[in-house]
Amino acid sequence: MKYRVLLTCITAFWVHSSAVAHHSYAAEFDRDSPMTIEGEVVEVWFKSPHVRYYIKVTDDEGNEVTWDTRGLTPVKLVRNGWMKDTIKVGDRIKMHGHIGRTNKTIMSILDVWLPDGRVLTSRSVAYDIDNQ
Repeated sequence: MKYRVLLTCITAFWVHSSAVAHHSYAAEFDRDSPMTIEGEVVEVWFKSPHVRYYIKVTDDEGNEVTWDTRGLTPVKLVRNGWMKDTIKVGDRIKMHGHIGRTNKTIMSILDVWLPDGRVLTSRSVAYDIDNQ
């Protein structure tokens, strides 16, 4: 009996934590507001659950603003040709993606133009199917 109660508690905790950990893309990002930014990479976070690049951008009024840009998981990006050192602190890059609904300085990365002219994508197969 104790074993069954313990197993039920562990299962309930696992299911709850998995559900809470996953978030809705549509709740966080606005697919109807794609945007392109250009700036200098000031921090790289190439780890799970999502790769992040912090980009220093000069806005229309001349103020420096740091954008929190987020890509797919490292495993998916590596399959698309990205490596941990593909984008480095100090690189000047251009990114295209969906901006945040409530925070207008976050972006879900769709495409990145690198200093050497290469273009990388952070699009999932599901995104491409949904937006054809």
